[in-house]
Amino acid sequence: MFYLGHKYIYKLMAVILKDTVPPITEVAKLGYASVAVYSLLYQSAYQDQRYDKRSFAQRRDCGGTTNWSHKAIADTLGMGKSKMLKCINLLLDHCFIQCIGLLDSSKGSKHRIYRVVHPSEIENVRNAMAFMPLTPSDLAKKYF
Repeated sequence: MFYLGHKYIYKLMAVILKDTVPPITEVAKLGYASVAVYSLLYQSAYQDQRYDKRSFAQRRDCGGTTNWSHKAIADTLGMGKSKMLKCINLLLDHCFIQCIGLLDSSKGSKHRIYRVVHPSEIENVRNAMAFMPLTPSDLAKKYF
């Protein structure tokens, strides 16, 4: 993370979620609804396996992201939008997912782009977030 004036700029590691097992038992401690939201985001991010074709020194894998709208997540899982947003915030604050940007939708609104944190990197992300002035969910609300 870099501080630029009044904004924090994140340099996030892009990962391909190949041959991984999602940490469902750890997510289950956040509640059953969080498991449902995480499973949907994980499956979507797992299927995103775009690779950068540049040499290793410049390589930036761009997979592992998902851009479901909040409404689509809530409708797909059959839960209310407020419950789903609470789950997203819990997943952000416990470093299972990261908000990395915005994407224009076909109707002109913006969708958040989420990256699922690789299971082997969750503890590292938690350690880094301990130095942040705000929680990840508050940062996502503020900047995205």
